[in-house]
Amino acid sequence: MPYSKRSDAGLHHHNQASHPAAFAAGSVSAIQGLSGNSVLVENTCGKWVRRTASTHAELRRQYRALQLLPHSLAPAHVFMSRPWLYVEWVEGQVAASWPPADVLARTLSLLHHQPLFGWRIVLLPLLQRYWQNAAPSRRTVLWLAQLKKCQRFREPGPIRLAPLHMDIHPGNIVHQGNKVRLIDWEYAGDGDVGLELATLAIDEPPQFAACVASYARQMHLNEVILGQQINRWLPWVNLLMASWYEYRWQQTQSSEFIQLADQAWCRLKHT
Repeated sequence: MPYSKRSDAGLHHHNQASHPAAFAAGSVSAIQGLSGNSVLVENTCGKWVRRTASTHAELRRQYRALQLLPHSLAPAHVFMSRPWLYVEWVEGQVAASWPPADVLARTLSLLHHQPLFGWRIVLLPLLQRYWQNAAPSRRTVLWLAQLKKCQRFREPGPIRLAPLHMDIHPGNIVHQGNKVRLIDWEYAGDGDVGLELATLAIDEPPQFAACVASYARQMHLNEVILGQQINRWLPWVNLLMASWYEYRWQQTQSSEFIQLADQAWCRLKHT
């Protein structure tokens, strides 16, 4: 399905004030997504996605990642004007389902063969931050026990260090004929390829096993060892997702995040 959007006059007014030469004749509309950090900017010159982030450092990392990535894989960066990052609007279709296993594996392999970004993804500080900023009433015994477990044990050692997207799901995959491009690179960084695949395993796409097999061949990795590594990362990823949903509920008070968090905690009990 195409991106859904709605008109937002307040955002339009802000855009005119902050960058009048570029957007005086344009319009701004919201883009559907859980983070709420993107809007679509349109005028007679074209379309762009305007992104923001919690800190300027995070925005600069997004900009740097898009500078390094090929346009066949990610949107082109346009410019950064604090506190905004403008990137290419990627034309195409966002489907409700995953792409075929070979397409997904090829896309992952292309990404993981790119040069490193230069900054590592470290999960424990994120997990601690989400715990500290969550609603006190939601800080359960299970959550605390899982967090302490992560504090006691180190993250799995990488079997292959690569640039990661860290938020690949059908909503962030734009289909363009027989190829796909990935959008929303706000969580990108360097990390273990097994971590990236574990984030995909959470959704249990029906073609996941075939995707892992194809990916292992393309990356010249042992499929059994790769599968074991994915399983090592699953408890970390489940806790990360549950914690993020709790954090976003505290920020937005949207019941959607409570439902997603409860589902994630249920999965965590069985990992």
